[in-house]
Amino acid sequence: SLLLYTYILCTPASAFTVGLRSAAPQILSAQRASCAILHCSLEPTPVSSTSTVAAAAAGLVANPVVWVSLQSVKSTGGGLPAGPFGLLAALEGVSYLVVVGFVIAALRSKVTTGSGLPAGPGGILGAVEGLSFLSVVGGLVVLGLLVVDKGCVPNALPLLDYSAYVTVCQ
Repeated sequence: SLLLYTYILCTPASAFTVGLRSAAPQILSAQRASCAILHCSLEPTPVSSTSTVAAAAAGLVANPVVWVSLQSVKSTGGGLPAGPFGLLAALEGVSYLVVVGFVIAALRSKVTTGSGLPAGPGGILGAVEGLSFLSVVGGLVVLGLLVVDKGCVPNALPLLDYSAYVTVCQ
């Protein structure tokens, strides 16, 4: 969402700023005012620090899981083993979704605002964005290597079975 700041500039010695959020104006600072100039600007509201840190933490966990999965795909032609109760496979699937989600969000932000995701506290969100792009590039490299070396592509079971159309790695 966007926050509209209205700056009312007055005589050089006096000014006040009003922050408007929905229909509830709040005077942020005030002095004597005989106003002459009105200036408005739109600025994005700051992202919640908690949600930013949570998203970054998810990305920091997801990227290494994807890297290990890509190593497994490169060496065996398949992803990680299911693990107990399918938990490892579930972690792998969710990790791929998190990484792709970061890439899609960053590309959407780049198209709409001209820049990627905000850096976040300590630049951690920007770092996860970069790691996510590297993971996607790594996935494309592994796919290319599989096609060249083994002549097959990994299957996406149980989500998608395209074995009737291309050679699937066993």
